[in-house]
Parts: sequence; structure tokens; C-alpha cells
Amino acid sequence: FPNLTILSLGRNKICDLSPFEAILCKEGRKECCKIQEVNLQENRISGDAIMEFAAKIPLMKSLRRLYLDDNPFLAEISSLDEREQSASLRPLLESVKQSKSLERLSMKCKIDATGLCHTMNFNRGGRYGIEVESANRCISLALWPRILHRASSIKYFSNIDSKWFEKVEKPADKSPRAAVVFSLLRDHANMFEHFGKSDEYVPSLPASKKPRLE
Repeated sequence: FPNLTILSLGRNKICDLSPFEAILCKEGRKECCKIQEVNLQENRISGDAIMEFAAKIPLMKSLRRLYLDDNPFLAEISSLDEREQSASLRPLLESVKQSKSLERLSMKCKIDATGLCHTMNFNRGGRYGIEVESANRCISLALWPRILHRASSIKYFSNIDSKWFEKVEKPADKSPRAAVVFSLLRDHANMFEHFGKSDEYVPSLPASKKPRLE
């Protein structure tokens, strides 16, 4: 199924995730997996299994949504305090932070997910596409108004009342958008350094008309 984009396997008593690693990673292969959403809710996934799976998440280039609610590994840590829960889930959380495609992780537990939430919102705002493009060539300044307009207008998710990534419905709540736009500008501020250096992608301008950063 080369065009499959959603893999819904909730309530299937799954405990071994290694087959999904092979499908989602495609490591070392030219063909690209198109699966964007994986639902593994209400299975039998243990702590060891999820940590092995987590190590491969940064290699899952197309994965955008991952649902892990109601699995034994969450029940195992439910009796721990918030600090112990964070320590137990740290390998998973750190691996997710390295992903440039994942936009939503559904996993009910009481931990501070502020940094993780921003990483996923940053991905949703266009992080992967911009980083891939800028690695190959200088992005034309003419494209940045469109990039930033999109990043400041799409819906994001927020960590509210210890629930993961509830939709931001209040128009007045612009903090996720502002944070994403800031990150795009901060992480790609060197675009101005390349201005005028590549005639193929950025037209050369007279020195007096080139923009300067004060």
C-alpha cells in the first residue's frame, strides 16, 4: 500500500512495535513512506517497547500524528509523581523533540510539556520544509512574507490542564503563533547574510539598496 497515509491499529493487543519501525523509517531506502498518522491507542505496549520505538521517531520523516493513549506503559508510570514520570518518559520526549515532522503526540499523563509542545508547533509551522530548502540553497526573501503569514495564521495546539495538545480555539490566544514565528526568524536569521551572494536565487542589488541589520 504505497499511498497509505493513515495507519489505525487501536485495540489490537499489539505489544511489539518493531514491524512498524521498519515500515515508517525506510532507513537506507530511496522510496519514501507516506504514512502521516499512526493510531496505537488501547494496545499492550510496554515501557521497553515504546522506548525502542521512540529511538526511531526522528527517522520517521513523514509521521505527523502519533496516538499512544491507554497503553500499559502509561499505566506503569501513573502511580509516580510528576518528576518521576518526566524521568521515565525522558528518552521518549527527547527523541520526539528531535523529530522535524511530528506535529501531534497524544499521550495522557501529567508532565510539563511546554517545550515539547513548542517543538511540535514549530514543525507544524514549516520547520522541516524550510530547513531542507535552506540546506540546499538560499531561500529567496520574496518567499518569506508567505512563509511567515502561513505560520502566523494556521491553528496550533497548546498544553492545557495537563492534556496534550488541545486545539487553541480562542483567537486572542496568539502565543503559540508568536513563538513559532519568532523561532523561524531566529533559526534562519542567516538568510540575510546570503542576500545577494547567489544570483541564481536572489537578484543582485546595488550596495546602497541592500537591506542591513542594525
